[in-house]
Amino acid sequence: MPDALYDKTTRTTTFNGHPLHYHELGSGTPLILLHGAGPGVSSWSNFSGNISGYAEHFRTILVDMPGFGKSGHPAEYDRSYLQYAADAVASLMDELGLESAHLLGNSLGASVAVRFVLAHPTRTKRLALMGPGSALSIGLFAPRPSEGIRRLMEFSLAADKTPEKMEAFLRSMVYDQSLVTPELIADRFQTATDPAAGAGLKAMQVANQKFHTEGELWREAHLIKHEVLITWGREDRVQPLDGAFVGFRLLENARLHVFPKCGHWAMIEQREEFERLTKDFFAAG
Repeated sequence: MPDALYDKTTRTTTFNGHPLHYHELGSGTPLILLHGAGPGVSSWSNFSGNISGYAEHFRTILVDMPGFGKSGHPAEYDRSYLQYAADAVASLMDELGLESAHLLGNSLGASVAVRFVLAHPTRTKRLALMGPGSALSIGLFAPRPSEGIRRLMEFSLAADKTPEKMEAFLRSMVYDQSLVTPELIADRFQTATDPAAGAGLKAMQVANQKFHTEGELWREAHLIKHEVLITWGREDRVQPLDGAFVGFRLLENARLHVFPKCGHWAMIEQREEFERLTKDFFAAG
């Protein structure tokens, strides 16, 4: 996407005394998009290719969650990361005057969306979850940790972070290897090796360990009565497809759509079908 659109849509507010960065475009029913957790990720890196399409129908808001992109974070979280991020979304909605919104989350963002609806059920319209993170995705057959998670940790925990390690991680994210361009590798590597990004990931990991059981969303999934769309890439090597079925069974009003020839980035690899499917789903609510 051209830089002009980035500049046109970029906004910054605060949450808990720290910057909270987001993008906004369009009008109508609010739709909030929450990104995943890979090194160097941001709302723009996940959803820049989708914002214009969604903005034709919805007031579209892409949030850099705490510790990612241009959003800040506390040195130590006083609650689980999922709850803190969900509270940040609620605070942003308050500031923007939004009583409720549709939520679309990718990976970690899907887990945050689930935590949000559990904490704020009346503020959630419909929920779309793309390859939800391990808080809801429980593997049944494929080996864990998955290839993608191993590649992620090999980069994130390495003392000598290299572009080659970043490339290995990114290649595990997609089915279509042509999407992993030198430009993408360089951009994500530069962002991921910023000291602020490393501190954000470390703080999140500490919170995940400290509040471990609060992150086990499958324990509470049966409480969600909202309409839910779960999407998955058949060739997902980060959250393998067998992880879809426990959440699919526990969420009372869930439907599941699987994309062929698709990894962990359905919104990129199957953009046209993904946008059509999710737009129709949200429009029905």
